[in-house]
Amino acid sequence: MYAYRYTYQPNSTSKYNAYKSMGTASLDNSKSSGTATLKYTVQSSDTAKISVGISNSVSGEIDAVFAKIKASTSVSVSKSVSYTAGTSYSASLTIPAKKHGSITGYIPAIKTSGKIKIEHYDANSTDKYVISTTYKTVNTSYVPLTSDRHFVSKTW
Repeated sequence: MYAYRYTYQPNSTSKYNAYKSMGTASLDNSKSSGTATLKYTVQSSDTAKISVGISNSVSGEIDAVFAKIKASTSVSVSKSVSYTAGTSYSASLTIPAKKHGSITGYIPAIKTSGKIKIEHYDANSTDKYVISTTYKTVNTSYVPLTSDRHFVSKTW
């Protein structure tokens, strides 16, 4: 019996704050003479999913990328993160008189690229003899953060 072992070897790993937009809340305060406060509320329901840049990937390769990112970062990640319309977050913006304002909410992710080491081995032998080793390039990939949200506010 033969089996495969997948090991992800990242070249780069960084946090990417604007992975998946949860929508934008905006307020027109242009006709007012006083300030207004805008509080962010999620506009739609959806799921931010892991995105792995491997052509013709198999689940073992995706699992290897996820496992490496999960083990090597100090943040909590998941293969998918859902959000629900109507959920309020603590983001708010004070909009001056005669101005417009907006807040856009995002689910951040860990951005990574590297290579997958694929070992084809003899699963029947006690020493797990490696028959062949190949590598696949992992292009820019994203693993969503579970408990972090990022907000971008602007006025004009």
